[in-house]
Amino acid sequence: MFHKLITATAAGVTALAMTAGVARAEVELTYSSWLPWSHPVNEAIYIPWMEAIEAESEGRIKFKRLPKPVASPPAHLDAIRTGQADVAFSVHGYSRNQFTPYLFGEFPMLGDSAEATSIAFQRTHDKFMSDMDLYKGVHLIGVNLHGPGQVHHSKMTMIKPSDFEGQKFRTGGPIPLAMVEAWGGVSIRQPAPKSFEILSSGIADGITFPFESLPSFKITELVPYTTTMPGGWYNSSHYLVMNKRTYDSLSDEDKAVIDKFSGEAFAALAGAGWDTINAAGLKAATEAGNTIVEASDELKAALMELNEQFTADYIEASKEFGLDGQEVIDFFKAEAEKAAAM
Repeated sequence: MFHKLITATAAGVTALAMTAGVARAEVELTYSSWLPWSHPVNEAIYIPWMEAIEAESEGRIKFKRLPKPVASPPAHLDAIRTGQADVAFSVHGYSRNQFTPYLFGEFPMLGDSAEATSIAFQRTHDKFMSDMDLYKGVHLIGVNLHGPGQVHHSKMTMIKPSDFEGQKFRTGGPIPLAMVEAWGGVSIRQPAPKSFEILSSGIADGITFPFESLPSFKITELVPYTTTMPGGWYNSSHYLVMNKRTYDSLSDEDKAVIDKFSGEAFAALAGAGWDTINAAGLKAATEAGNTIVEASDELKAALMELNEQFTADYIEASKEFGLDGQEVIDFFKAEAEKAAAM
C-alpha cells in the first residue's frame, strides 16, 4: 500500500547522505511539534514522512526539526498560518466549530484499523470537504485518524454505564466528553501531556486514550484496568498542514515531491503508523499485567444508543456547511470497508 512506498523511499535517506554527489539543499522547512521528537507518533509517522520527502527530492528539500514547539497544541494551526513555522500537525477537535464537517471521524465503533479508517477519512475529505476552504492560509497535506480509543481506569473495568457515575475521566474530544457526562461521569479537560500529572495526583480516576498513549505518556501502571470497545469507544481526527505562502513559493518540481507524499499516501502512512504504535501500547499493557476486558453487551448497546444521537446532531450541524451528513457517514463507512479489504 501507499505507506510501503513511503517506507521504501525513506530507507534511501542514509544511502543518499553517504553519497558525495548529493545536491545541496535549496529549501529548508521548519517543523514544529508539540510532542517530543522521541514520541512514538513522531517516530512512526512524521519523521518518516519528512525523511521520505528529503530522499525523494535528492536533498533539495530539508526539514529543520525545531527543538521546542512554537505554540501550544491548539495554537499550531494559527502558528503555521502566520509563518511561525512551515509545517505541523494538529487535531480537528482543537477547532471544533471550524472543523465541524469532520466530527464524524470521532464517532464510536469506526473500525479497528487506523490505516483503513484514515484512508477512508482522506477519501471522504476529497469528495466532500476539499472545496470548502476550511484551511484558510495553510496548505493541507492530509488527514488521518488515530485508531480506536479505549477507556482506561485506575481501579476498575467498566461493566455497565452506571460504573461511570461520579468517576473523573480526562477526555480529549467532544465524543468521549459527551459519553462520560451522559453516564454521570465528570470530564477533566487537560492537555494530553498532563495525563501523568492528573492521574498520579488523583485529579482524574481514568482516561480515554488509544493504547499508544499508555507507554508514551508513562501511564501504563497508573491505569491498569482497560475496557475495550470493538471499533473503539471513540476516535480522533488529525491533519498535517504547511504554510500556504511557503508551499506556493516552491518550484513545481518540489511541489510535486510534497504532493507525492500528500493526500491518500499520507493518510496510509499515518494510519499504518498508528496501527503499529497502538499495537505496541497494547503489548506494553499486557506485559505489565494490566487487566484488559471487552465491553459488555450492555455497554455496547448503550454506546450504540448514544451514537444515534451523535449522528443526528452531526447531520443537523453539517447542514450549515451545505453537507448531507448521512451521505458523508455512509460514504466513509463504505470506503473504510473497501480499504480494510485491500
